Amino acid sequence: MAKQEPVSPLSAEHTAPTAATPPLSDATRGAGKARPPAVFYVGFETTREGREYTLRVSDGVAARLFVLLITHEAFASRAARFQDAPDLCFGKLQRELVADPDLLPGSRLELTAQELLDYRAAGERRPPGRKRRQPGR
Repeated sequence: MAKQEPVSPLSAEHTAPTAATPPLSDATRGAGKARPPAVFYVGFETTREGREYTLRVSDGVAARLFVLLITHEAFASRAARFQDAPDLCFGKLQRELVADPDLLPGSRLELTAQELLDYRAAGERRPPGRKRRQPGR
């Protein structure tokens, strides 16, 4: 008996349609349902102005890179925290994409003082998480 190669879900998904597997129609693919583009954190770079965070937006057809800036002053004044910065940038880019789905990459998007305040206020309204364990217990 010949040994069969395992078929990964990815390769099975990309096989050519046959009589047994008809091509997916627009109805099968979920046409009419606009899926939001996927946003991925790429990384950051420190510049003279602050930290520039790079995010990649992929809509299934093409990928676009966006750079968002949080100034050194925002970190120094504690308006922004380093651990919150990727989430801050993600939120801003999501809002920009809702306002303009065809937003073209190019100029840097800078987070404003008001956006930083809004983020902080939203965090204060969240229910508290689990309490920390006391040392020695």
